[in-house]
Amino acid sequence: MSPPLALESQVQALTDLYNSIQNARHYPRELLKNTIVPNPLTLAPPSLSLYSQQLKDIVHMLRSDAVQSALRAAQESEKTDGQNIMNNVRRENRKRRRPPSPESPQPYTVIERQSSSLFPATEDSALLKSSELVEYIRQFNKEHSSCRLGIWQGTRSSIRDVKNPAILRFTIKDVLMAYLTVSYTVNDLSLVVESVTAFGPRERKLPHSQSEYSVYRMLSQELGRMIHSDPQVGLQKFMTLLCSYENMFTARCDKCQRVLCVEGHVAAVERVWDESNGRWEPRHVSC
Repeated sequence: MSPPLALESQVQALTDLYNSIQNARHYPRELLKNTIVPNPLTLAPPSLSLYSQQLKDIVHMLRSDAVQSALRAAQESEKTDGQNIMNNVRRENRKRRRPPSPESPQPYTVIERQSSSLFPATEDSALLKSSELVEYIRQFNKEHSSCRLGIWQGTRSSIRDVKNPAILRFTIKDVLMAYLTVSYTVNDLSLVVESVTAFGPRERKLPHSQSEYSVYRMLSQELGRMIHSDPQVGLQKFMTLLCSYENMFTARCDKCQRVLCVEGHVAAVERVWDESNGRWEPRHVSC
């Protein structure tokens, strides 16, 4: 074996090997699929024979004493001080990349927005105006014997002016009491329901407080969910919902047919509109 080459000779030997391997990357793929025989000139085209000979030259170069000595020297140098040695040789990506073709414009499709309101889509009369509230309350109390509706005021006063927002007090005898907040705007005097808080029939609570009983707190949450589904719900439509709670503690759930749910033993505080029967059906929250 020949003595170790000088540093310049070792670098030159490795550089020549690297260039030969890089040139071999452009050889046709048939060289990897066909078996190279001792006499390729009689079995393969001249171009393949030339490439085969060049591959053999690379193998001989790799096995030569000069290259092997340079590789051993590089390995020993790396073991001695392997820090700050980085492979800065970047592979050149010669594969042609096709630029992305622009997508064809898609036709505009009109999506019909479906209403998320939980209230029935009835074509009733116009919404109640603020000036009509007092007369509506009188007519409502005449038509409902067990339900009462009135304007709530924080202090006793003989003047019954409709404020904005106004707080209404609704009661069902021996069932519940609820405070309704209704309001209107300058451009639209129609009354809409903003919020509802339910209490027990004998609880003495203010509108901004909450009930001490879980069933009425759940009822307040359910009524709030109904309002959230239709923030512009009118007072008349909402009162039909409240009147459906007249039998809250005796009505059976339309799903499980139980008065109290299995989990929590709570009455059916949820109401679902039945189009076929035209009425609100009771349902447990867990059902």
